[in-house]
Amino acid sequence: MDIEAVRQLSAYRLAAAIRAVGVRPGWVVADAVVAATSQEEPPGIGDPAPGRVQPFQNLVVGTIAERVFRERDLALQEARGFTVIDYHERGENRDYGLQRDGVELPINVKVASTLFRNAESVVGLAPEDCVPISAYKALGASERAPGLVYADLVDFTLRERVDSFMESLDDEDFLIGWHLLSWFAGPGARRAQDQYVAALFARYGQDLMALAPGAANFRVISAQRVLSVMRANPRRVPGLGVRGAGTGAFVNGQVAVLAGGHGKSSPLGV
Repeated sequence: MDIEAVRQLSAYRLAAAIRAVGVRPGWVVADAVVAATSQEEPPGIGDPAPGRVQPFQNLVVGTIAERVFRERDLALQEARGFTVIDYHERGENRDYGLQRDGVELPINVKVASTLFRNAESVVGLAPEDCVPISAYKALGASERAPGLVYADLVDFTLRERVDSFMESLDDEDFLIGWHLLSWFAGPGARRAQDQYVAALFARYGQDLMALAPGAANFRVISAQRVLSVMRANPRRVPGLGVRGAGTGAFVNGQVAVLAGGHGKSSPLGV
């Protein structure tokens, strides 16, 4: 099944799938489908986007990294007397906080899933040694959470494995939802994405987490270190006037700080 096959389904079938995967009223595309069932009209969802909706793709892959880091790595710290605080519902730059004795280490979990193929010529590092960090996020973190560290899951084929897993699902409801959210956005899409991902991980979370590599693939760098790289070695900051930076140095149009770290383990001791 692909997006064109999904578009040929009746409004009744699409609406049933939307309800089954937990998407509630509020997304313009889903609402149009549901309205069509009562009016006995075609779904009327229009044409898909010219390319996949990257924020949704990133959300699924990023959720895998966050859950893997929580269950495989932070759980070990709990056994050592630390308390793990989950900040996802607050919508801030902390995903987790690792606390003990009144002190917190704020952590943002990310995925480095796009290989910077021109890294050698642009920033002087091997592509495998580059971990992209959004510079504007590091600047914001320096004000709101000065001690923030980024834990990046470095896996340049994880997105492809997730796509293959989803395409192989026998669960038609989740497959329909996957294609709708992968190709359509519009008002209310972000909330619908969150609702779908929550239902997806409730059903297939362990299978999705199994797609991720081990803890050795996490690289950790502090927001303060990112800023120091920006100041001391601006050549590693594509987008600040570095010639050739536009061919692989950007993820979703964001300037990225590129930091070496191949083979390093997490300073959290995990």
